[in-house]
Order: sequence, then structure tokens, then C-alpha cells
Amino acid sequence: MKLRKILVCCILATAFSLWTFAPSNADDKFTLIPDSRFLFGMEWGYVWLHGDMVIPAGGRPGSGSRVDTSNLGIDQTESVLVFLRGNILRNHLVQADFLNLSPSGLKRIQAPFVFQNRSYSEDTSLETKLDVSWFRLAYGYKLYEIASSFLAPRIGIHHVRLVATINGETKDEMLYSNTRRLDGTFPVIGLEARHFFPLGLDLAVELEGIHLITRGFLTLLTITGGWEVHPDVMLTLGITSRLCNWTEDNQPLNNEWSLSVIGLSGGVSFGF
Repeated sequence: MKLRKILVCCILATAFSLWTFAPSNADDKFTLIPDSRFLFGMEWGYVWLHGDMVIPAGGRPGSGSRVDTSNLGIDQTESVLVFLRGNILRNHLVQADFLNLSPSGLKRIQAPFVFQNRSYSEDTSLETKLDVSWFRLAYGYKLYEIASSFLAPRIGIHHVRLVATINGETKDEMLYSNTRRLDGTFPVIGLEARHFFPLGLDLAVELEGIHLITRGFLTLLTITGGWEVHPDVMLTLGITSRLCNWTEDNQPLNNEWSLSVIGLSGGVSFGF
């Protein structure tokens, strides 16, 4: 937490220094590659999340039951997003970002469950930790552009990793740390719409999704407002909703999990 606060202060101080002392003419933008423009930045947010898991042990019937995150005392946490966005040769849009969440909870469970062949009784006190890593890569093309707005269809891929750790006393009165890593990969299609306002303001809407029939589905919606306080510095505020469901297909009784994340965020990025 201290490191995060230090990073935030350093980035904001740098942004303020650039804005204060550097030229403000739009023609003075720093460009690393001709006919291309990139933004690299970070966003910090607060999210509300909900999910559930069915984690059997080796596909054995009866070795796993559905576990709800609310029963484990997990419902909200902080988030960090690192991103790189690029506009190449005017019409080609590329984007890569990485979202990380690390919620934890301590609660006496209200309903018994079985997680990876370990049984936990009602009224047992459990400490639960989740580590969510959500990587996204996308490419879009400006298909329609008029005045200060554009519309860009896109394709991309998401990879979501969920690591769940439950520490506590099992039904056999043994202290046990139970960890499971779950991965899901989703090809997606989507759309980006962006409008530029005077004074360096803009508003963007991104929508992506896919339904993989028997394997699961994923949707993403983000609404972001940006303010170019300096030709090379952008401040952003946004709201996001991410939902994914994944069923592994590698054993008789498969791992199944879902995750829903809704949150608010603010950040800063630097152009080059």
C-alpha cells in the first residue's frame, strides 16, 4: 500500500511538472515513431466483485461444490490497471492492458461446502485470498470518422487468471491451506466509439464480448473521460464492468468459475 501511494505521488508530481513548465502548444507533442502516437499509463480504482467456483479434485464426483465469494467475505477491493494504447498511421488502433485485483476476506461461513476435496463446515472461520490477473490485447480500425468522432470495430483476446487460497480448519478439524489456480482465454470482438471535445477533453466507450457456447462467455464495458492537461499528459476518470464465466474441459467433472467486476477508476498517462 505504501509503495502504491509513493508511485501515485511520483506520477502526479511528474504530470504537474510537465504541465507547468513545458510548452502547451499541441504541435509540441513528443513523438517517438513518425505517424504514430502512444499513451502509457496507470489507473487506480475501487471495484465491487462477485463470483463463484465449483472446484472438484481430479474430476471426482462429490469432491467439489459451488462456493460463493460472498460466503467467504469477499465483495470489494482496490484495483490497478497498467495500459499501453497506440494510434498507428491514423486509422490503426492497438491496445494492451493488465488489471490486477487482490481481494481478501475473513468470515465465519454460513453454509458448508467442498473445495478441491476439502470439506468446510458451517460456522467455520476461514481466511480467503483471491488474486485476479486480467490481460487484454486488442486491435481496432477506424471504420467511420466524422468531425470530432470516430467508430472503430475491434478484435482481441482476454486471458483471465484466478488464484484462490482458502486457509482454515476443515471438517476433519485440520488446519489446511487450499490453493487452486484457474485460467481462461477468450477471443473477443468489439467496438470503440470516441468523441473529442474542446479544451483537450474526450469521451470513449468500449464494448467487447464473446460467447463460447459450452466453454463460457465474457463481456466488457468501459466508459472513460479524458483531459489532456498537457500535449504529453492525459488524466482519466472511468467506470468499468467486466464479466466472465469459464468451464474447463479436461476431466470428467470440470472446474467452473465466474467473476463479475464493477468499479470506478482514475489515472494518468504519458504520450510519446
